[in-house]
Amino acid sequence: MLLEMNAIPEFVKCLTYKDVDTQLSAARAIGNFAMDSYGRQKLFESKAMAPLVAQLEAKDENGKDAIEPRRAAILAIGKCASDRSSAVELCDIGALSKLLSLMDTHWKQLGQAAEDAVERLLQKSQSAKLWLRGEVDFEDRTSDGWFDMGVGRPYTSLTDLQKETINTNREVLLADASQDNRLKQLVEEVKGECASLGLTQIILDKRDIASTDIKKKCVVKIAEILSQRLGGSILYDKYMDFGYSTEIQRCKQLRKSNVVWVGDLKKAGCRHRAFLFKYLCDLVLPYLCRLERTKIERGAHVGHAWNVVKFFGDVDQEGQQKT
Repeated sequence: MLLEMNAIPEFVKCLTYKDVDTQLSAARAIGNFAMDSYGRQKLFESKAMAPLVAQLEAKDENGKDAIEPRRAAILAIGKCASDRSSAVELCDIGALSKLLSLMDTHWKQLGQAAEDAVERLLQKSQSAKLWLRGEVDFEDRTSDGWFDMGVGRPYTSLTDLQKETINTNREVLLADASQDNRLKQLVEEVKGECASLGLTQIILDKRDIASTDIKKKCVVKIAEILSQRLGGSILYDKYMDFGYSTEIQRCKQLRKSNVVWVGDLKKAGCRHRAFLFKYLCDLVLPYLCRLERTKIERGAHVGHAWNVVKFFGDVDQEGQQKT
C-alpha cells in the first residue's frame, strides 16, 4: 500500500535527517520495499539508489559515523541488487567502490554485510565482476551492454567512459548488438551456423553424448568464425608481431571514443577475442564458457585473456563432474 501511495520519496528524504533512528528506519523501509521485483522497480523509478548509496557514509547529529544506518543501507543495496538494471546502476553510481572500502573496515558488522552485498552486485553485473575479479564464470551470462575497461583504473560507468576524449589509455571493449550493427550480423551468422549443425533448444537442454558432440562442433565453429573475422590464427612466437594497435586506433576514431565497439574490429588480440567469444557463447551456448584474464597491471602479459569451455562429462582434478 505504501508503494501505491508514492511513499518512497518521503523515506528517501528521511535518509538525510541527522537523527540516527530516523535514518535507520528509512533505510530498513527501503530494504523492505526491495524484497520483490515490483518494489525494486518502484525504487529504481523513484531514483532512490543514489541517496541509498550516499547513506553508506551516514553521520549522526554530532558528525560521527552512524554504524547501524550504514549497515541497514548495505543490506538494502544487497536486496536491490537482485535485479540486473538496479545492480548495474548501483555499480555505476559508486556503490561497488564504497562497499569494497567498507569490507576493510574495523567494524565487523559492516565488513561482512558489505562483502555479501558486493557478491550480489557481481552476480548481476558481469562488467563489474570482470573489472574486480579478472574473470567471468560459466554461470555468469553476459548480455548487451557488457564492457571490459581493462585493469589498473577505478571502476567507471560505461556512460562516463564514453564521454572521455580519445587518449592513449587501454581501450574499453563494448559488446552491444542492439547498437552495433556489425556485431548484430555476426550474432546472426553464429546462430545460423550453429543451427545448421543441429543446435536447438532441446539439444541445449540435454546432456547426453550426442548432444554434447553437437555443442562441441558449435564451439569450434564459433572459434573459427571469430578467428577469421579478427585476423586469423596466430602462432605463439608470432603474436608480438601481429600488430593490431593501428586497428584499435581506427576503431577509436570511428566512434570518437576510447570505447571500442567489438563489431568494428577487423583485427584483434587475445583480450578482444576472449571477450567476444564469451559474449557469443553466452548467446548461443549459455553456461558453457568462462573468461579469464591475467590480473597483472604491468609487463608483456597485461590484458592476456583466454576462455575455458566445459561440457557434460568433463571432470575436475578430483574426478567430480564440472557441469
